Amino acid sequence: MRPSALLAALVALPLTLADLEFKSPTSSTKWTGGNTVTIEWDESGSPGIDDFTTFNLFLCCGSNATPLCLQALGPNPQKMASSAKVQIPSAAADDGTDVFFVKLEATAATGGAFTVYSDRFSLTGMTGKFDAAAIAAQEVGDTDPPPSVDGTVADAAPKDGGAKEAQVPYTKQTGQTRYAPMQLQPAKTMRATAISRQYPTSAYSVFNTKIPRPNVQTTITMTWTYKVTTKINTASPAPQPGTEKQKVLARWRDQ
Repeated sequence: MRPSALLAALVALPLTLADLEFKSPTSSTKWTGGNTVTIEWDESGSPGIDDFTTFNLFLCCGSNATPLCLQALGPNPQKMASSAKVQIPSAAADDGTDVFFVKLEATAATGGAFTVYSDRFSLTGMTGKFDAAAIAAQEVGDTDPPPSVDGTVADAAPKDGGAKEAQVPYTKQTGQTRYAPMQLQPAKTMRATAISRQYPTSAYSVFNTKIPRPNVQTTITMTWTYKVTTKINTASPAPQPGTEKQKVLARWRDQ
């Protein structure tokens, strides 16, 4: 496969981009059925919260292999945010210790959705009952939440290959894919009489606390803006050494 074709294939591959995580509830959370609680989450990677459009919340139980969502929490879908106040439906199930977890399903602006589950927590004051499927799933004994599922779609490639985006300073570009211009071909002669910067220096900020991981996944550099041409050497080859030179060379042959 040619390098250009390989690059195109790599760009077209879906990337594991999203990474959201719950702040509340945690494994030590103990809520009461019928009460209004605050569920919180945050970004820990890419894309960030601003890259999602809507979200759905569900109260779940069961095993990691078979998560059972008992009931939606609040109106679904809702405009993307980092928290939501919801009422715990007391009739959804029975009391349980380290049994319940919340499912967050966030829809990405580029398409697809990212699903993440909270830690397992406890509920009291519940008035419902677990059905047979829920009881069987709980007997598996999972203590960690189910793994997250990334079904988001990467940014669509620009029709011009990113030539327009490459003219925008790198730090001002957004999205998981950034574009960089190709280094210019040096001129044949130097006409400049004074040295000056082509671009301003890059600003930076010193972080005093931990920040989310950068959301840049790929940087694509534009192709050459010039062509390299080659020519066949048409010069005649040098003649073979004359008789006298051949005698000299013969002295150094291996005997």
